[in-house]
Amino acid sequence: MAHIFKHPSDNQHGIVVISHQEAYRGIDQYGDIIDQIKNKRYFIGVHYGGFSNGAPYPDFADFFMGRRSVTDISNRYPHAFEIPIVSSNFTSTVFKKDPAVKKYWDIINVSRAGNVKRLDIFFEQIKHIYNQGHPYKVLLICPKRHEETPQDHFINIEDVYYNMFTKDERQLFTLMRLDENLEFKGLSKTQLSYFYQASKVSTLFSMCEGSPGVIGESLLCQVPVVVHGSQMGSGRDFCNDHNSVYWHQDHLAHQALINAVENYDKFVFDMGVISDNYREDYGLTKLKDYFSALYQKHGQTFDGELINTDDLVSRLPSHYTDLPWVDTRLYNGHMVTREQFETFAREAVA
Repeated sequence: MAHIFKHPSDNQHGIVVISHQEAYRGIDQYGDIIDQIKNKRYFIGVHYGGFSNGAPYPDFADFFMGRRSVTDISNRYPHAFEIPIVSSNFTSTVFKKDPAVKKYWDIINVSRAGNVKRLDIFFEQIKHIYNQGHPYKVLLICPKRHEETPQDHFINIEDVYYNMFTKDERQLFTLMRLDENLEFKGLSKTQLSYFYQASKVSTLFSMCEGSPGVIGESLLCQVPVVVHGSQMGSGRDFCNDHNSVYWHQDHLAHQALINAVENYDKFVFDMGVISDNYREDYGLTKLKDYFSALYQKHGQTFDGELINTDDLVSRLPSHYTDLPWVDTRLYNGHMVTREQFETFAREAVA
């Protein structure tokens, strides 16, 4: 999502960051608007949030934000200014362990219904758990989105839920299908944090992620994570045998989940490492250090002052919609039209 970190002053450039999807459009369709922003003395960065090996790095970019597990820009463009920080490095501090919260759920899965989340396989593996006699309480938080289509979403998830699970099993397995007219995840970070803390383990069935926020949220709440051992992207960057369980064959995922649930209180979390790499206050400090180096490279001094630093975990991947160039809260915040690019440019040069 287009983001303004700093406006220019007499002695300093400003800073804007756009998503890699917006950078593609800037190259192909809206280069004149990008040039307007560039000419107003802005450093322009590109945030590579989704898995994007092979993605282009535009000539207009002064830096990029992306982890090497997500993008290979640093290999293909060795002279590019690299900031290995992404949206998940700014996970809210509300995600933390509260010893007063009692465990109720055995398994929590926070996933939209996109096919990439492989919720159909998740359903099958939960059914295996029930067939083996484990009465686990399962919570699937699955926000509905207006852009759901049969081509790329598990569009009939409710029907499958009712057909696959018995009445008694549905007493154990809660499908929380949040309305599409709510904002991105459909509930507040504070409420979501509570659901994690009230769960024994967290799982994510996708095979490829960019910077999956749910893993950082889980680890900050000291909830072990169960994922595929070959999941691509940055999701497993800070997972290890002490805080996570992997499966390597989908038909055995239920065994990994059972193992994690039965041993949930034996996992060990290095909160120094986890906080340093996920919590928003740590992420912002690191980002300022990189910006200082960027300014120094261009013969300027960074004053350490930034704007719009709240909720970067949502702003950077286009999950934030309260912006002049975003028409509605009902979709993501990516700029896709010339009008949106022009509105963003006006805000940047105001």
